[in-house]
Amino acid sequence: MQNAQDELAVRSLAAAYADAVNRRDAEGMAAVFAPDGIIEKPGHGDPVQGVEKILKRYRRLQRERDFLCQMIHSGIVEIDGDRATARWWFSELKKPVGGDGWLYMIGVYQDEVRRTGEGWRFARRSQTTIMEQPLSGGAAMATHALPDFLPLRGLPGG
Repeated sequence: MQNAQDELAVRSLAAAYADAVNRRDAEGMAAVFAPDGIIEKPGHGDPVQGVEKILKRYRRLQRERDFLCQMIHSGIVEIDGDRATARWWFSELKKPVGGDGWLYMIGVYQDEVRRTGEGWRFARRSQTTIMEQPLSGGAAMATHALPDFLPLRGLPGG
């Protein structure tokens, strides 16, 4: 039963991250990492380690996009005591600031997760882009203001 509860907690962690991405909440995105956690995109610069540096990176990313929606499609979680390994397939629709075109991306996160005093957190999150495709007709798509979000307690950054 404990493994099922732990797996659900890790799944909730990935969902909390995607939710924070879509709400444009850099603090919520960083909150899912262990204090010494690492985010990386191999082949695209050095890994970023530590929640404060991760938060700084996410705040910059927020300024670089007029729109971003991330969708988690599936995941596999393997629990091993106070550690877990997970893989999540996801897609994104995004529009860079000042750009008139949209991008569609498919990627995968590969995560090392560990139990901390605050609950499960990402120790290492590695993101790989599988496909990125510019979409034509960017001007025809409209963006709307974000709604007021209902508070959700119990999730990192919530």
